[in-house]
Amino acid sequence: MVCFGQVTKVLQIIGDVSATHHDGAGRLHTAGGSVSDRRAEFRILGPLEVEMGGRGVPLSAGKQRILLAGLLLRANHMVSTAELIEYVWDGVPPAGARGAVQTYMARVRGSLGKACRIVNHGDGYLIEAPDASLDLHRFRDLVARAEMASGNDPTVESGLLRQALALWRGPALSNVPSETLRTLAVPTLAEERLHALERCVEVDLSLGRHRHVLAELRVVTAEHPLHEGFWGQLMRALYGSGRQAEALEAFRTLHRLLRDELGIEPSEYLQRLHHEMLLGRTPIAREPRDTLHTGPWSAACHLPLEIGSYAGNAELIDEATSRLVSRDAGTVPIVAVCGAPGTGKTAFAIRVAHRIRHAFPDGQWFVRLRRADGAPRDPFDVLAEMLLAAGLDRSRIPDDLDARAARLRAEMADRSALLLLDDAADAAQVRPLLPGTAGCAVVVTSRLDLRGLAALCDAHIAVLSGLPREYSVRLLAELTGNGREAGDDTLAEIARLCGDLPLALRLAAANIAGRSPAEVLRYVAALRSSDRLSLLAVAGDPEASLRAAFDRSYVALPAPARRLFRLLAMVPGGDFTVEAAAALLGAPSYEVDPLLAILTASHLLRRIVPDRYQLDELLRLYASERLTAEEAPTATLAGASTRPPGRVLLRDRADQATHQADPQGRPAAEARVVAVTPTIPATPRPGRTWSTSAPAAQLDPTMECGQAS
Repeated sequence: MVCFGQVTKVLQIIGDVSATHHDGAGRLHTAGGSVSDRRAEFRILGPLEVEMGGRGVPLSAGKQRILLAGLLLRANHMVSTAELIEYVWDGVPPAGARGAVQTYMARVRGSLGKACRIVNHGDGYLIEAPDASLDLHRFRDLVARAEMASGNDPTVESGLLRQALALWRGPALSNVPSETLRTLAVPTLAEERLHALERCVEVDLSLGRHRHVLAELRVVTAEHPLHEGFWGQLMRALYGSGRQAEALEAFRTLHRLLRDELGIEPSEYLQRLHHEMLLGRTPIAREPRDTLHTGPWSAACHLPLEIGSYAGNAELIDEATSRLVSRDAGTVPIVAVCGAPGTGKTAFAIRVAHRIRHAFPDGQWFVRLRRADGAPRDPFDVLAEMLLAAGLDRSRIPDDLDARAARLRAEMADRSALLLLDDAADAAQVRPLLPGTAGCAVVVTSRLDLRGLAALCDAHIAVLSGLPREYSVRLLAELTGNGREAGDDTLAEIARLCGDLPLALRLAAANIAGRSPAEVLRYVAALRSSDRLSLLAVAGDPEASLRAAFDRSYVALPAPARRLFRLLAMVPGGDFTVEAAAALLGAPSYEVDPLLAILTASHLLRRIVPDRYQLDELLRLYASERLTAEEAPTATLAGASTRPPGRVLLRDRADQATHQADPQGRPAAEARVVAVTPTIPATPRPGRTWSTSAPAAQLDPTMECGQAS
């Protein structure tokens, strides 16, 4: 027996309970359906089966079963061809996938005949299935009717729930060979069954049917060993059957499991139940799931607004979605979204969270991990905020970090909640905030790569980067609404100048939306020749700025890494070796390696091949600004009596270290440069030229690398 917990709504892939006439949104609305419709019966709560006129319809081909299952999960709603392709080919689909789907769908129609209608609808398909023809619809209807009977007639409620559970013939879609469907649909269907079983057992216990439920409680506690609700029911069933010693042993078994797996104690309710049984008193008759925790839990959705215009990352979104809804026993799926500033990490995470939020009926939390000034928040304070959101009274919040973390795990145990932890400083900040039991899931965004979270918590790392050019052009056209007037070539040039960064593209789109083609061309020319970072901003909104995004990553670096980042603006061509970086910093390579690792982990550098790195153009412009603002305008070579401008010398040495090679093609040994002495010039601004009356060694910002397009 496989048991599952409740979801009030399921993923989009599973769709609605309602089945009723076609409307403009691609839905069918009908109270009953035609006579031929009623002859077809579909079963997905177990192996996929089709029956017509009392006879089974063979669907031996796996791809046909996948297509039919994909349609039935959202019966009476349109399923796009792109989604069906994703179901049939779990990896990269073949070139002719769309045509293949049409062929397979024709075969499904041929197998079903006139007893069932599969209609083309827009860019997809829709199967017409009245409620009574699909076992999933009947299951949900019986559960809803049982809910209506709750509190009035427990015998009727139990009977309806038993009828609903009897519709299950095993794990849903067990003969459908689609990893995507198994990942997205099956766990949430299983959750619905688990909740129905828990309710049914509770009603039976209230009716005194202790012996009747013992066998299934033994099975379900073995399959879900951390589900405290079922353990409490098992204890009561044993005690009510006159088996006090076994009931107490069940508590001890659970106590060991929770202590060994999570480091927590059983819930207060179970401890009270155990105490009553030790004293030989009548145990507490009923403890609804919502009262097993100490506070008034609110299943709230705290997710921010999802942006409507989104381009790219479809495969990463699908992979993150499938991982987060996975219900592997005893695990909490964690997806860490990382990438360079401006790649849209938070937007990505919010999009994923909205896509799966109905799979987490106990709430979806959005927790900011940085203060308004950009400093990381102490997890001690974040835990207090989360415990208050969980319904805990402020006076009961522990005073110790570990105790707060344990209390959060206890409050979230046996719940199905989604946490979105935004802008984490590092893995150490995140670890105390993680739930401890399966059913919950976590999405984390960070400027760092969070490899420590992957190593110790089995997190999956999703790294974002710039968009493919075609997606950048498409996003600009959608955001501006004037793609046709501006022309694809112009939009492609804007995308190039934006480095295909989603944030930069959005800022550029905001500046050209509604403008005439001539004004757009002037903006492009300005991006090529002027202070590009200042143009990738929205006037009057300090947060709507690419420079502000870069600032947040830059100030989080340790001082030596910040200095190296600034100096890298002078490397010709943007890519360089460790030796070139060492030459700029005036330090041995073994001291520079850790700094390069920090910059790479912060996604301010890209490692393109072993021992060679790339500073992307927009970050190079930003590094040049910081160099002008923070470095003293002098740099000398040891022993030089007549000195050209310092930046020229540094760039010459960087160029030597970057391009000079030995006969085997390896970079030359370190080119030595005397360190630049850091001072802060008086109120420098990006693009401002130093006075021509300054000493000869003064830096001239007009010589900055990357100024030209």
